[in-house]
Amino acid sequence: MAGKAKRGGIWHLRMRVPKRYRSIESRREIHQSLYTGDEREAAARLAVVERQIMADLDARLSGRNSGSRDYYEAIAKLASARSWGYQTASELAAGPLDEILARFASLKSEGDEPGSPVSVAAFGGVERPRLSITEVADSMKDWFRAEVRDKDHTQTRTWTYRWKRPASKVVELLGYDPVFGEITRRQAVSLRDALQDRIIDDDIRGDTAQKELRNLCLLWEKFHIHLGIDELMIPSCPFNGLAKRLNILDEESRKAEIPVEYLEKILAVGALDTLNTDTRDVIYALSETGCRQAEVTGLPPGSIHLEDNVPHIMIQRETGEYKREIKNKSSKRAIPLVGRALEAFQRNPEGFARFRGKGSFSAEANDGLRELGLLPDDVTVGGMRHIFETRLRNADVRDDHIAELMGHSVKKARGREVYGDKMTLEKKLAYHNRIMINSEPLARPSHA
Repeated sequence: MAGKAKRGGIWHLRMRVPKRYRSIESRREIHQSLYTGDEREAAARLAVVERQIMADLDARLSGRNSGSRDYYEAIAKLASARSWGYQTASELAAGPLDEILARFASLKSEGDEPGSPVSVAAFGGVERPRLSITEVADSMKDWFRAEVRDKDHTQTRTWTYRWKRPASKVVELLGYDPVFGEITRRQAVSLRDALQDRIIDDDIRGDTAQKELRNLCLLWEKFHIHLGIDELMIPSCPFNGLAKRLNILDEESRKAEIPVEYLEKILAVGALDTLNTDTRDVIYALSETGCRQAEVTGLPPGSIHLEDNVPHIMIQRETGEYKREIKNKSSKRAIPLVGRALEAFQRNPEGFARFRGKGSFSAEANDGLRELGLLPDDVTVGGMRHIFETRLRNADVRDDHIAELMGHSVKKARGREVYGDKMTLEKKLAYHNRIMINSEPLARPSHA
């Protein structure tokens, strides 16, 4: 962490050189002028100069193996620290002369030596690494650490598979692991055609194929951004536009609802007594909250409020020990607890540690309900959320209020900007009480 000190009326950066750079930097401390006597301006410049120094040290350290991928990434990071988008020498040569002259002037004004890592970064002295699509997909977690920082284990795995899964399909369908940045439009079309054949053969759904192709487009964009390429200069993605109309053979994609008559049986006294108590109580919680499964299974103790005037849970982004993300801004909401859901959380005031951060609840719940004859063959426990929405609609609840209760976009439901306050917990409670299925309390067995 750099500090600052004033010398002769001018502020200077002062930072200790980390041990890992001792092999390429003999100084124990680095001092560099911030070129200002104003303390506020110096504080603003400090972080920028520190970033430049660290990028330079990284580039020099990686430069001991100048052909390595790490060296390229260090040089690209150094270019970014100097506010240049990294371009190879051939790319610079094909561009405007003014850009080259501007970089030369910047080097001269900073006193950078010819052949230094900064000059290599300025004039594109390192070719881009030729990474296969598998290598790119496998590297995403390291390249974009900020995007997984607040995700729990299950969310991180899902995020990682978002890149690895379509990459593996490319390798499988093309028969080899292509250099990602060199994939041609013809190869991309071959992949699209192979996916289309699988859709026709009912091996995969069209919307699944669409998602894979769109994720490949996003992978292409993020890969080039990581390489330091200006967003306006990213080459056209070979997969762009190929996802259109792949879903025309799909049936309605909305998940099937659990029929109300089945839900009534599920919530009947004693119907789930043979299930594991955690599994049973998550099912109960889902039945009267309309939550997504992960919203309940990942709920931390601090977001369960049983002592308030209106007992409720808070669905929100969490950090620290119970870190997790939520689907989108609209998902953040307070949900009142009634009936079976209230009973479930009274038995589990700390939440459901057995399922927190894992993805095992769905399979266990589906298997258990099917064994009891409480779930139709073509329906999963995920249908509990969809029947909750239908129950609200059948109770003549307004569409925008349904959206707010479900964690959907109120703006989309209204078709305009949203003004005014959100619904109160008391108003939400009235809606939940209106559709509650079974108010007969269960016995309160000890939690196993």
